[in-house]
Amino acid sequence: MKTIGIVGANGFVGKALCRAAKNYDHEVFKITRQNCDKYKPLEYDVLINTAMPSKRFWALNNPVDDVNATIVKTAELFYEWKHKKFVQISSLSAKMQLNIPYGVHKKSAEVLVENKQNTLIIRLGALYGNGLDKSALFDMVKHNHIYVDINSEYNYIDIDFVADWIIKNLDKTGIKEIGAHDTISLLEISKEVWRNPSYEGRLEKIHSDDIECGMPSSKEVLKYIDKIKYEEHPETK
Repeated sequence: MKTIGIVGANGFVGKALCRAAKNYDHEVFKITRQNCDKYKPLEYDVLINTAMPSKRFWALNNPVDDVNATIVKTAELFYEWKHKKFVQISSLSAKMQLNIPYGVHKKSAEVLVENKQNTLIIRLGALYGNGLDKSALFDMVKHNHIYVDINSEYNYIDIDFVADWIIKNLDKTGIKEIGAHDTISLLEISKEVWRNPSYEGRLEKIHSDDIECGMPSSKEVLKYIDKIKYEEHPETK
């Protein structure tokens, strides 16, 4: 059993990691803005940073705030908190979107911990699942305006699958990339939930050839869409 501190425990990824860790009988400390002063003096077998913002559009319009929330926050956790192992939850944007503030800041936060002793960086692809409350996929389900091109492609993967993989692989080090082994376009997904979506923005493709083995297909997201679409829009029955 490990003592695991999960920073950002109220977030989408943080909540999933808390659920997964309990399945393996770890002692979990749910660290949030409200209780971080209480938990900072403790020493953790593993400290997981899930607290970085995951909003590309916000980062573009608030780059200085994103620096503080991404790079400075990571530095504070890595250098000031006590941990035997540090896990940085990052994004494939740190590899693929170095032309926008979001990707640059994610990469800069990685550099702070990369190649340090006993650290693990997890680059996540596009996520869906229990607790999703933002993203182009979320906006599509809610029939909100979408701020990327409808032909954008993502390697969607279920958050609970991801969290379980992370907890089972805490002994790994280096950089690991987690996402579906293929991509699906928002256009294809829209056929299941919103035939004429409102959208504007850049064309994106989030994928990597260095994804870990054993990852599912992005087409699994269609099962998620099928499950929730009638809950959100019963008139489509």
